[in-house]
Amino acid sequence: MGQQDYVSLSSFDQNRLRKWMSWEGHGRVLDVGGGSGMISRILAQAPETECICIDISFNLLTYSPVQSVQTDALKLPFMDNVFDLIVAAAFFHHIPGREAEMLNECYRVLRAGGRLIGYDPNAHSIQNKIFMRGGPLRLKVFSPDERPIYPDVLRNQAISNGFLKFTFSVFSFQNRKITFFEMVQRYVLSPLAKGPLKKFLDRWFFWSAVK
Repeated sequence: MGQQDYVSLSSFDQNRLRKWMSWEGHGRVLDVGGGSGMISRILAQAPETECICIDISFNLLTYSPVQSVQTDALKLPFMDNVFDLIVAAAFFHHIPGREAEMLNECYRVLRAGGRLIGYDPNAHSIQNKIFMRGGPLRLKVFSPDERPIYPDVLRNQAISNGFLKFTFSVFSFQNRKITFFEMVQRYVLSPLAKGPLKKFLDRWFFWSAVK
């Protein structure tokens, strides 16, 4: 923790994260649910960047390389209109049923024209329907609160909370650790994830909302 960026992800995915965030610096950034600050470390490398990492876990924040605040993300301890970018990396799916509250808080602290970006498990994905829902095949690796999200539902919630633009794209990580599920995803499902099948076979989705 705190030494490398996303050690569980391939170099390809680490570069993909950087391109997805496309942060060139010159502003204030909030890393929501940032844990040990792996995303914060990437963002803070850009020039003239003031990055703040928040998480509910004090133990994880002790590894953060930037300013950190232990807090409940649903009650952000910041003034209105102060951040240029908010990153919620694999966070929203940890607060099922409260996404609208989180969107409202993010909207409040973002400056006009600022971006809220994130990525979460895609609820259209066949794998996520089987292994992340509450059925008998749910994997124990997931914490009790984790649930996949429908991208179109999150888009509607964002627009209802005042965001002017919401875009998303589905994808699948290429994890460095080759488990059975990773082999199935990488060598069977991902090659088939094209056209109308893509949203059902890719497990994650990047999303972006603009205030």
